[in-house]
Order: sequence, then C-alpha cells, then structure tokens
Amino acid sequence: MKQVYYYSDINDFLININVPTTKYSDFYIVKFEDKIPNPDYDTPHSHNYFEISFSYGYDAIVSVDDKSENVKDFNLTFVSPRQIADWQLNSIIEEKDKCSFMILFKPEFLPFATDVFNIYDNFPFYNRNTKASYKLSVEFRNEIEAQMRKIYEEYQEEKEDSVEFLKSFLNILLFTIKREIKNPEKIRYIQSRAEEITFKFENLVKNTKKKNRKIAFYAEQLNLSVVYLSECVKKVTGKTTKQIIDDYVILEAKSLLKQSNATIAEIAFELGFEESSNFTKYFKNLTGVNPKAFKEKKN
Repeated sequence: MKQVYYYSDINDFLININVPTTKYSDFYIVKFEDKIPNPDYDTPHSHNYFEISFSYGYDAIVSVDDKSENVKDFNLTFVSPRQIADWQLNSIIEEKDKCSFMILFKPEFLPFATDVFNIYDNFPFYNRNTKASYKLSVEFRNEIEAQMRKIYEEYQEEKEDSVEFLKSFLNILLFTIKREIKNPEKIRYIQSRAEEITFKFENLVKNTKKKNRKIAFYAEQLNLSVVYLSECVKKVTGKTTKQIIDDYVILEAKSLLKQSNATIAEIAFELGFEESSNFTKYFKNLTGVNPKAFKEKKN
C-alpha cells in the first residue's frame, strides 16, 4: 500500500509535482500540456482544497479514495478536501489532440460560499461517497474545455480585476456542470441501481434539516427498506449509512460552530439532538474535542 502524503501547504504539493506555485492563497489552475508534472511523483495525496481535473487524449488512471477510472473514458474528476487522490499516466493517446487542466480552490474564493458545507450543498458532484469521475459527451467536453482555457488565460495574464474575473468564471464553470449533470446524454455518473440509491441518499442527508435522524427516517423518505438502503450504501461506499449520516452531521456542526453566533444548545437542536449534552458527547466521540473547545479554537 502506497504512503499517503497530506499537504497542509498547497505549494508543497505543487512543488512536488513540478508545477508553478499558486499566485493566490485560495485559487490555482495549471495546464499540464504547458507544465509537465514530475514523472516520478506517484504518492497518493490529500489537501484542504477542492479540486477539479479535466483531461482527454491520455491513457491515465485517476483514483479518488477507492474509486478509479481511466480518463480515456471519464474526463472530469472532482476531489473534496481530505479525500485521497492519485494518478498514474500510462501513455499519451493523441499527441495533437489532448488537454489536461487542474483547478484548486477554497470555498471562500466563490462569492456565495462561506464554508465547505456551502460547496457540498450546492454541487452534488462533490459528494464524498458517490462517483468522483464523469464521462462527457464530445459537445459538452468542448464547452468545458473552452471555459477552462478562459480561466487559465485570465490566471496567466494577471490583468486589472483578474481575481474578480476568476471568481466569476469559476462560478460559471461549476454551475454549468451542475446544470448539465442531470442530462444523461451529456454526463454519465450513475452505473448501477445501488449507486443511484446511494447518490439520492447522500443528497437527502445533505438537504435534510435536523440531520441527526434514525436510518429508518431516510429509508422511508426514499421508499426503501432499512436493510436494502444499508446494503446499497455499503456496497458503493464501503461505509455504513450511519457513518455517512455522522459525516454530514459533524460537517454541518463544525460549520455552525465556526460561522454562526448560535449557542451550542441552539446548534444541537438545529441538528436534531433533543439535549445539548447528547450533542456534546456525540461531537466529542467523533472528533476528539468538545464543541465549545472547537468553537473557541483559532484556525
């Protein structure tokens, strides 16, 4: 099993793969035809940015956690903070017809996003437990490539108000993908009934207020038995349904603790806990720290 390297400083990661470091603290884009990554770099990595990888014309395996696809068929890949990503370039298929971009960004770079949870809430392709890679039609692939090139050109030129242009371009890119992801003729992302159910389950958890509910609640909303829902989720993600619910409860709890002025008792109620003491015990068991200490801790 390969060693996984966790990058707390994104520039350490960029130096290791032999590409220029970022000009901004919360945004980066590289075009790999211009900057060849280090061929000896084969260590799986993780960092605290959201990542978009777009490629065609290469025979290369891209992996996110335990899901792997070849970019010959799956052109667009999304990685969330702390997920483990890796790639292996086998060969270049079309020397004259190839393209590869990587974008990294933090939530605060987007005009509407205040934290990580806003990204998960707005963009289902950043779900942590469903497919990370997507197959594009040629038409839509060309549209995404054109947007990527526009973003890259603006990043390189550093004109007046470039940061504002980059924010707008990235916003358009993400919402363009979100709009088209529902069109199976343009993007294929669900391959089985189990994946479809898991995708719907994860989105239901994200969009449910008072998330700390029993599995039976979610199964009923999906018109499924608890056993069948659990089997599908385990098959696709390797996690239990409770683990996924816990992931999102903790994610939202951290967001509320850091971003809102609500009391711990109010946050506990908003997440679905009848008693704040139960929330405190739950949070500490899963994070190793109590909510009050997490809220007061400086980033």
